[in-house]
Amino acid sequence: MPAAELVDQVGSLGTTSVDTVAFRHVSPTIDPRSGTGARIHGGRWNPPGSYATLYFGTEVETVVEEFHRLARRQGLDVGDFVPRDLCRFHVHLESILDLTASESRAAVGLSDALLRRDDPTYCQAIGEAAHYLGLEGIVAPSAAGPGTVLAVFPGRLNAGSSLELLEVTRWDEPPPLPERGVQPDR
Repeated sequence: MPAAELVDQVGSLGTTSVDTVAFRHVSPTIDPRSGTGARIHGGRWNPPGSYATLYFGTEVETVVEEFHRLARRQGLDVGDFVPRDLCRFHVHLESILDLTASESRAAVGLSDALLRRDDPTYCQAIGEAAHYLGLEGIVAPSAAGPGTVLAVFPGRLNAGSSLELLEVTRWDEPPPLPERGVQPDR
């Protein structure tokens, strides 16, 4: 169980809904709706060995920046990860934690430095609290650059929520980093 104080802090922020197009990259051999890899290995908003989580960027540029960060953090070249499928989804969620505002992040003790560091432990604790409260996911600034990410807990989707796969595009070569000012790790 997550720390009671953090559960209270996350719960005090309330929830919001989201209705957007979002993108994620996966190996061509993986079901893009699975979230099993994040369940096993963990991610920014879920610890290893926990629960399925689907990671999206609300902009393709964000997905590319996160892709490059993933390779760097694993000490690999981005070319080692291709081919990849870029999946475009329509995402409709009714109950998510919104950490896009700096005031919301401050309310749960999440500084920009904690958000962007390579060690995601504190972000994972926030994700655990949101999951414990039955929320469908988290929307927050990307740790890799100026975009927005959406972490969805598919096991927590409400009856009126949906994740509709719209299109899949194959990356046979690694996409170059966008020229929009990628921020370095802190």
